[in-house]
Amino acid sequence: MYRKWSHILLAALCMLVLSACGKTVEEKTATGIENAESVFTNEPNATNKSMGHIELYLPNGFNIEKGIDEANYTVINGKDSYILFVNPNETENSKLHYDILKQDAKTNIIEDKTFEKGDLFGFSAVNQLNEEEFELIVSVGGVKVTTLSDKKKIDEKLQYMMEIAQSVKVIK
Repeated sequence: MYRKWSHILLAALCMLVLSACGKTVEEKTATGIENAESVFTNEPNATNKSMGHIELYLPNGFNIEKGIDEANYTVINGKDSYILFVNPNETENSKLHYDILKQDAKTNIIEDKTFEKGDLFGFSAVNQLNEEEFELIVSVGGVKVTTLSDKKKIDEKLQYMMEIAQSVKVIK
């Protein structure tokens, strides 16, 4: 009797694991954009890093390196790298990054969504590059974070990216 129940429990556990792994790109994208919107509507995390002319929040395990100039930085989390672009001349309600994305005829956007809170404008987007690779984009005002991803991590990466983007403060 014990063996029968253990086999049933094992089969149920396997089905649960397989169903969690089997989410489609569209489901992962929708969840990721919902996560980013939730972060955007909340207050930004307190800054915990500074580099060059910016202060920002980085989640645990993330590090920042200076990029090619004062506007570009590389954020690293293990094997994942993100490009952080900060344009101090853009206002918090700037739609420049969103307008550029939407005007680019080469993009294959699976889903994008804009967010507004007071004078703050932001968006999240997932652009399919090929069968297995996706470009993730998050922006708040003049701050933009991009990365490449497979479908497995789209949802969590969009959340982390919004946490970073919304926390950036330019030091004058």
